[in-house]
Amino acid sequence: MKHIAKKTALAMLVTFGAVLGSPLPSHSAEKMTITVGYQPYDTISFSAAVLRHTGIWKKHLPPNVTVNFEGALQGSLIVNGMLADKQQIGYLGDMPAVVSTTKTSVAPIRLVANVGYSAGQRCNTVLLRANAPIFKDPKAAVKWLDGKIVATPKGSCADRFLRTLIAKTGIKPKEILNQSIEVIATNFRVNKIDGAVLWEPTVSRLGDFVGLGIAKEVATGYIYDTPDAGFIAMRADFIEKHPDIVKGWLKAELEAQRFVLDPKNWERVAEIVEKDTTGITKSMAWFSLYGKIPTDRGGSPIRDEKVFVFDDRVKELIHGTYKFLHSVQVIDIDKAPAGAIDDSIARQVLKDAGASVPLGTITPQPASKAPKG
Repeated sequence: MKHIAKKTALAMLVTFGAVLGSPLPSHSAEKMTITVGYQPYDTISFSAAVLRHTGIWKKHLPPNVTVNFEGALQGSLIVNGMLADKQQIGYLGDMPAVVSTTKTSVAPIRLVANVGYSAGQRCNTVLLRANAPIFKDPKAAVKWLDGKIVATPKGSCADRFLRTLIAKTGIKPKEILNQSIEVIATNFRVNKIDGAVLWEPTVSRLGDFVGLGIAKEVATGYIYDTPDAGFIAMRADFIEKHPDIVKGWLKAELEAQRFVLDPKNWERVAEIVEKDTTGITKSMAWFSLYGKIPTDRGGSPIRDEKVFVFDDRVKELIHGTYKFLHSVQVIDIDKAPAGAIDDSIARQVLKDAGASVPLGTITPQPASKAPKG
């Protein structure tokens, strides 16, 4: 009996020791902060703005985790932040997203989810100065840029579209200026540039539908069969160390995308973006994602889709972007590095939620439906 009692006591000690040695539950784990880079001035980041201002993410991450949101004017700045491990998660347009995955010698970065897919009306947009001629169709307007001065932020998704336009149409601008969105706005005001390629919501801000009218939107990627998309990128080491947080973040993103899609929230989304930016009014923010671009300016019947994962169309866009950027010597590889494109966790989140893709589509509404302000 004593022998049995000793064995029992020993077993209890071993069990107790195992409990002490096991990982602590998340609610008592050491506090940690993750930093999310996003672009308040880009519709692909509207779900991130919703996450920031509604606190939806708090429902899906362990209570010991704090999220720091850092805004940037364009994706290349977020890529630099991720490579330096100052940001672990980034919301990126297609060009900076692809470029980020090629910097494997610095830090492997993976694309893990889709935050928006359009027929080319988000980032693939062409603006002309307000006093430019009136053209019979979008392609004639683009042709006018031959020999003219054009600006775009280098390294952006808009830069990628401008390069695509040049390759598809044969136009040869007199100058291609690398300018920020604010410098472009100033130069439109004083007629120092003839045109620009930019993304929403700055397009809606500068344009003549609900904006300042210092430029006019004349063409989109829809006319040239060139879609655009946005992605969530994450550092590979962050994914490997914190798969539970990654899954929680994607659960929050799924909820945020549904929030953005729901028409009853459209004005609320616009209010959030207005609060998150300078110079973007509620009506501009609303039109940038929910407004209808006329067909004679390159408008598509669908403004945006929330695919969440990488369906065949998204994969084709990604792989085509690698090939194109390699052909114009922006990157030194023509396909994704091994493991760089991985939506497996997003697919599991989608399955757990019983959801199908696309989560929804946005049928654009006329500018007259935009909220005031």
